[in-house]
Amino acid sequence: MEHSSAVYTGLVVDARGLSARPAMSPKILDENGQEVYGSAFVSREYAVQQGMSGYAKDIAAAQRNQRVTDNPITVKGLRTEGPGSSDIIISNADASALRSASENLSFMKKCRVMIVVD
Repeated sequence: MEHSSAVYTGLVVDARGLSARPAMSPKILDENGQEVYGSAFVSREYAVQQGMSGYAKDIAAAQRNQRVTDNPITVKGLRTEGPGSSDIIISNADASALRSASENLSFMKKCRVMIVVD
């Protein structure tokens, strides 16, 4: 099955167990500290209207959230970093899967990101 041909409509980051804290402008980074998602990726008007990401405490609720619509890609956070533990590190493999699908840039631009926290 060709994985990369899937069109993802949003991103769900499972950050449960990492003591991640909701923030106004969280970043998602790969293991090398390269930004995968952050303020540089978003349209300012979307960020102002709805914030850079939504937060949920339940993974199923996050995946069904209107913000990420029909077919979100779900990745697991490895650890948190940064002030207030709001920046989330994901694996390099997940980061490259996100980067390789160019459609993802359009959903990131629209802030279609949900982060699951405890």
